[in-house]
Amino acid sequence: MKVDPEQISTSGNRAGEPVYSLPCKGLAIGWVISLAVSIGLWPLIGPVGWLDEDGICWAMLGAAIGGGIGGLGLLVIGPWKPRRSGDLPTLWLAATTARILAIPGVAFVLYSSIHPPEKPYVLGVAAGALALLVVEVPLIARAMLRQIAADESSATRSRASDG
Repeated sequence: MKVDPEQISTSGNRAGEPVYSLPCKGLAIGWVISLAVSIGLWPLIGPVGWLDEDGICWAMLGAAIGGGIGGLGLLVIGPWKPRRSGDLPTLWLAATTARILAIPGVAFVLYSSIHPPEKPYVLGVAAGALALLVVEVPLIARAMLRQIAADESSATRSRASDG
């Protein structure tokens, strides 16, 4: 397949590209809330279902592992640092993929060394990871949409005042 060189060449000048940032404070609060919920619900729902006291403890530990590693993965991307619009989504997607791979990896290593009951431990790990994603994705999406809308409205006002 032949590719036109003009399609793949870039000017190297990204000065005009907008710079966006993630809602660092909202993500920190969301992470704490998702961690508290994913850990704190097990004592409430465990006795209703099939979990004994030991299973509830292992589910809570699993949730702490899933949510804790997820939060550390979020810190790796530095949500407080403004980034170019082309870099931010790619960086967040890469960090999310790494977290999704790291969480079960770490959980498996710990499982292999301490041999907890499978069901509560795995459900806890999944709950911790999913709770963070449920909070994080809407926060980031709303923040990005707000920043894009602000950029577009300022560009519209700029063009209106120039014309």
